[in-house]
Amino acid sequence: MRVALINAPYYDPNFMENIKFVEKYLRILPPLGLMYVSSIIKEHGHDCLIIDAVAENLSKKQVEKILKKYKADVIGFSLVVPTRSQVFDWAKYIKEKFRVPIIFGGYATLYYPEEIASNDFIDYVIIGSARKSLPKLLEALENNLEIDKIDGIAFKKDGKVIINYPKDFEDINSLPFPDRKSLNNNLYYSIISENRPYSVMITSSGCIYKCDFCPMGKFPYKEREVNKVVEEFEKCYKLGIKEIDIFDDNFLFNKERVKEICREIIRKGIKIKWTCRARVDSVDYETLKLMKEAGCRMIFYGIESGNEEILKREHKGITKQIIKEALEITKRAGLKTMGFFIIGHRGESRESIKETIQFACKLPLDYAQFFHMVVKPGTKLYEEIKKEMGYDYFSELLKGNIKMKKLPITWTKLNDKEIKRWVIKAYISFYFRKKHIPKLLKILCLVLKRWYNHITKGNSSLQNGHFASSK
Repeated sequence: MRVALINAPYYDPNFMENIKFVEKYLRILPPLGLMYVSSIIKEHGHDCLIIDAVAENLSKKQVEKILKKYKADVIGFSLVVPTRSQVFDWAKYIKEKFRVPIIFGGYATLYYPEEIASNDFIDYVIIGSARKSLPKLLEALENNLEIDKIDGIAFKKDGKVIINYPKDFEDINSLPFPDRKSLNNNLYYSIISENRPYSVMITSSGCIYKCDFCPMGKFPYKEREVNKVVEEFEKCYKLGIKEIDIFDDNFLFNKERVKEICREIIRKGIKIKWTCRARVDSVDYETLKLMKEAGCRMIFYGIESGNEEILKREHKGITKQIIKEALEITKRAGLKTMGFFIIGHRGESRESIKETIQFACKLPLDYAQFFHMVVKPGTKLYEEIKKEMGYDYFSELLKGNIKMKKLPITWTKLNDKEIKRWVIKAYISFYFRKKHIPKLLKILCLVLKRWYNHITKGNSSLQNGHFASSK
């Protein structure tokens, strides 16, 4: 079968943690989930094409033109945020133009498979990992077989949504390597990245920690084997990729594993710069020094707040002193630092926000990112809000029973507009200092380049043979 996977625009100001400026101008990330799915599809003998409408700045009409040429038998989309976002608009448009099965996957399917599958323009939903379920579904569609007993999918039958939940969590080591060959890796970047081509990677999944605002603690922590991680580094190196951002929630959780990975990277002479995310309470000088030698250049830390009470309330398990010590060790090891902060925590006040901004400015951080608190399904915070509202907001939204609007803020006395103003103030306070002028110039260059690309519409997929690497 011929399968097209579309990375459709997904930005929704009501449910995005980043301010629009950051999301629109300062990064374009590879669609890692679709890259894994593409490899799974090809591994089972099918043809697959990834169309990244975000990175290539494609309109619906332009994607339609590509699909007409490709003649897809099945078309897939990924839904991360459980809302009726632009992804739904794109899927509906594509369904009207091409009468082929539409499959949805992505993070949102773990919580709302029934609601997603109930839409008339969506034929099938892959619940969670596509490793086992998608090949079985494609085989059934290709050979006109029954799908009733396929685990990990949702579909409609006789006017009702049937849900076959997956029986277990997928072994992360069974996944093939992401399909980077089908993408133009030069299109991707982050304001933090210093080298291109740039890509992203995961070496573990899940998390053992239980922060109230984060859903990852609900998933069991699983690590990829050292040899598989190093092999993926090696494949990226041979592909010409010069920088990798490791998206694990806490890359440093198992430091012995990290050391093994670093030693192998050094031994094999893999010359790639990389960054990672870690908790401040996972840091030691010896490990960080080895990481530096293996190509690591920066660590992103989830600091979240400069207020001790908020850190306790959110069950972060860290203190301001631990944060300071971790950053000092990181700088001593010769690594750059970035801090993640959230504005609008439960019980947040103007005074606690000021404390966070002042704390961020005093820390030895090279970069800081300030997020607007967004409540996510699967978190303790959302469960409390559901009880207060008396209904599941995301469920009703996906079913079309309520209009798209921002989730009512009940966890702080601050309103949405005020929180956004504080986020912007935090960015200005941190970056509009003398030592950050070079970063501001870099940001300006990126904005101008994105603006130029937007008005010129230089779409490589239409000009440079999009289909050459689909097999």
